[in-house]
Amino acid sequence: MKKSVTLISFLLVFVVVCLAADLTGTYKGSVIFQERKLDLTFKLKAEGEKLTGSINSEYGEIPLLDGQINGQDFTYKIDIGNGPMESKGKFMTDSIEITSNFGGTEVKNMFKRIAE
Repeated sequence: MKKSVTLISFLLVFVVVCLAADLTGTYKGSVIFQERKLDLTFKLKAEGEKLTGSINSEYGEIPLLDGQINGQDFTYKIDIGNGPMESKGKFMTDSIEITSNFGGTEVKNMFKRIAE
């Protein structure tokens, strides 16, 4: 019984580590901002519990700041000129769900992983 618990615990830790590593990649989707569709591309790189990368749009590239990974959840900040804005996300193998706060309104969007 003790060996089974140890093995299951090891497997769970292994799965969590693998999921964090799998976050690395490119994700595409769009958001509606001020009644206008804006296409976004997230280029993410996971290194342990650290997340780096950028968000690209027709307006240019914005680097991710202070990115952190905790299992399937992650957070990051971006600076869009009015100071840092924090967002949180959830990794789901072939997609990510991003939740951001725009002027007191919480907005959720899905972005699909694309082949590179």
